[in-house]
Amino acid sequence: MIIATAGHVDHGKTSLLKHLTGVDTDRLPEEKKRGLTIDLGFAYSDALRPGETTGFVDVPGHEKFIRNMLAGVTAIDAALLVVAADDGPMPQTREHLAILDLVGVRTAIVAVTKSDLVDTEWLDEVVAETHALLQPTGLADAPVVPVSSATGAGLDRLTAAIRTLPAAEKPAGGGFRMAIDRSFIVGGAGLVVTGLAQSGTLREGDRLAVSPAGRKAIEARVRGLKVQDAPAAQARAGDRCAVNLAGPGVEKAAIGRGQWLVAPELASVARRIDIDLRLLDSEVRPLRHWTPVHVHAGTADIPGRVALLEGGELVPDGRAVTQLVLDRSVCVCRGDAVILRDQSAQRTVGGGTVLDCDGPRRGRATPQRLSLVKAQRRENHAEALAAQMETAAGGIDLAAFARNRNIAAAELANLDAPGLVRAGSGGRQAAVLERHLAGAAEAVRSLLTGRKEGRDSVSGLPAAALPRLLPGRPLAPVIDAALGRLVRDGVVERRGERIVLAGRRIELDTRDAGLWSRIEPALMSSGRPRTVWEVSEAVGMAQQDAMRFFKRAQAAGLVVQVSKSRFMTQAALAALAATAVTGLAASGRERFTVADFRDWSGLGRNLSVEMLEYFDRAGFTRRAGNDRVIRKTAAEAFAVARGET
Repeated sequence: MIIATAGHVDHGKTSLLKHLTGVDTDRLPEEKKRGLTIDLGFAYSDALRPGETTGFVDVPGHEKFIRNMLAGVTAIDAALLVVAADDGPMPQTREHLAILDLVGVRTAIVAVTKSDLVDTEWLDEVVAETHALLQPTGLADAPVVPVSSATGAGLDRLTAAIRTLPAAEKPAGGGFRMAIDRSFIVGGAGLVVTGLAQSGTLREGDRLAVSPAGRKAIEARVRGLKVQDAPAAQARAGDRCAVNLAGPGVEKAAIGRGQWLVAPELASVARRIDIDLRLLDSEVRPLRHWTPVHVHAGTADIPGRVALLEGGELVPDGRAVTQLVLDRSVCVCRGDAVILRDQSAQRTVGGGTVLDCDGPRRGRATPQRLSLVKAQRRENHAEALAAQMETAAGGIDLAAFARNRNIAAAELANLDAPGLVRAGSGGRQAAVLERHLAGAAEAVRSLLTGRKEGRDSVSGLPAAALPRLLPGRPLAPVIDAALGRLVRDGVVERRGERIVLAGRRIELDTRDAGLWSRIEPALMSSGRPRTVWEVSEAVGMAQQDAMRFFKRAQAAGLVVQVSKSRFMTQAALAALAATAVTGLAASGRERFTVADFRDWSGLGRNLSVEMLEYFDRAGFTRRAGNDRVIRKTAAEAFAVARGET
């Protein structure tokens, strides 16, 4: 169990921890000199709770060091709130208590220290005032124990209270996440970072990412691991960890407080996050839209602004869905605690929990968007997904949903909800309700049926245009699934990157049919796709006449336009696509490059680039950096039209 201290400066937090653990948590020379805690201190004891190590995070009580205090209360299990009997609750007592309440701490003990310095009547008044202070918070039932570090009075009761604290329940699933609060170099070992594991499991040899990491990603390997200050084989959510990192450039990189150590799939960052915000009732005026604030998330302190999504202002003790627009990127997940302080960082104004870790720039306050964000309030993953699917007829990006809620791949694969259809494959899957998918298919059919096509027009519609033409702007995997149904049902045909109604063809007249018999053999006579200019020269036509013919041939479904000056048959496209599939299978890899395709196809580099760009548009491949990933089979992408050989 990890317990953080809280309370006003000079109320005896560090002295109390020394009596409980035998450790002086003031480690810095300046702390020794000034007699106050400046940065986080740590202490561990195996004697307080049988069978487990209890870790304490000693946080500063002075108002000047509140940002350091905030770095120490991220995802703790419990709090030890300290109130000096001779002073009673003070400003930092109230602010620390408000912060504990905002970050969701619901387990605590209050120690009224220096009880030997006051008489019984005064002590009773301080205890009563402390109880009253707790009542409006989530710590209303916390026991209040008078103690004295000088005489030892009450320490046995405090120890007994710590022993009986309920064990914290931590999420078992998800990838590893740890907010870094310290980093230092150990001779012979290298870089060590410390923090509290918030989710997942970590073992020696695991590969992680440091996020945010600037322009260049920082990847690291776990060289060694300590849990609760002792060597360990693995760390779990709730453990206090010291992680020895290795990797190219790790020791040269600026790694420290404010960053996260995370599983690689959780390394993405954003500058806009949507949160469930509560404004403290201690505020004297409403919070207005676009108010500048300091945002504390994990161990980071980032300036930003408040974009209110449900009105122009938020009244004291009010709650609202809010977007935080940050000056720098942050790495968070749904459920992370966020604290807001005013622009001058003098007082805490409110806080809440993250709902969406990557909010949009536009449309953030539309009714649909607000409904999607509010669905993230549900703790159960399946219930949240079901609520979002009801709202989003165009589908929910499952990868983004999983990243936002830190859902592991295995758990995501087993996630189910009534009416759920999984569209797409691999890392590009969407969740959509069956009725919404059927609606998307019908909308595509209606679009194609309503088109008027003539002799010189191009049949059908480009698949890439469907997201903006269909209601609800369906995601690409949803459109693909809808088209797949229509193709299987014989309603539509794929002609390269275009979708046409099945059987719809504009027949060539006798003259054009004669031209086609001469042009078709010239299209691939050199073993490579030829341009309109090359074909026109081969058959003795003017280039402009050839271009007009190809447009008519495309309307008739005989060719598809690959680039501005190149047309190909479906059969030729399917053959080149099959070459990519065969070459990739033989390589044993999951991706291929332009150079790979050039070698497999025998085409030059420029033509290979042109073909792969068309394959991307047609949905056969997807670009991933400088590589390509095959999304579907060649037959699915380039079904050969009836009558074509």
